[in-house]
Amino acid sequence: MSSSMRNAIQRRNHKERSQPYERSKWGLLEKRKDYQLRSRDFNAKKLKKAQLSAIAKERNPDEFYHGMIHAKTRDGGIKVTERGGSNQDLSIDQIKLLKTQDAGYVRMQAEMERKKIEQLENKLVFADGAGVKKKHTVFVESQEEARDFNTADFFGTHEDLVDRSYNRPRLEQLAQGGFGEQQKIKGEEEEDAEWRRREEKKERSAMARGREQAYKELEARMKREKDLLETDRALELQRAKMGKGAATKSNKWAKTRKR
Repeated sequence: MSSSMRNAIQRRNHKERSQPYERSKWGLLEKRKDYQLRSRDFNAKKLKKAQLSAIAKERNPDEFYHGMIHAKTRDGGIKVTERGGSNQDLSIDQIKLLKTQDAGYVRMQAEMERKKIEQLENKLVFADGAGVKKKHTVFVESQEEARDFNTADFFGTHEDLVDRSYNRPRLEQLAQGGFGEQQKIKGEEEEDAEWRRREEKKERSAMARGREQAYKELEARMKREKDLLETDRALELQRAKMGKGAATKSNKWAKTRKR
């Protein structure tokens, strides 16, 4: 039989053995591949421990290196040594260059904070102006007209409908449709207005909480910007102190004719 025909024949599916029911509390049954991984890990650790034990046994307690003179430990065995050859002291020019890079990073962070502060300020100004109640202002010619001003006559509507900011029919419309129907509509609108007031109250509470969080974030970012600017000034002062400084000018006296 050729290999292609042998592979085309349906074969039996060999299933892995499952954990017996009485041992199901111990979890899944460990397979051979799981045991191999665990065994290799255990043997590798065992070999490493044996090698370290052999090194510790063969160590000479009287050995001495000159590096031990300056070596010391702290905090329960942490080895502290002097700087090696790969970490030499930096020159003044190198330190100034590093401080210049630090100052550039600090200025970049301060600029980012400044942009975020401006965004928060614009957002808060817009949020503070969003809750202002709209008013209808009427201008008159004199104080006498202001005292005798009649809102119902000015808008040409009934006195019970003056407080409405919308759907305020005029007297002609009331005469055509009947005042009773308008009173019925008024009752329904009052219920709608009460529901809107409750919803607006919830919305104002949520907006107040959002403004409070935004003000806290604004205060924190302003403090961070102030700290970054102070750090920038401190780095600038350090770099100025490390410079050569201005040259001392020698005094030059005007030449006078001697007798």
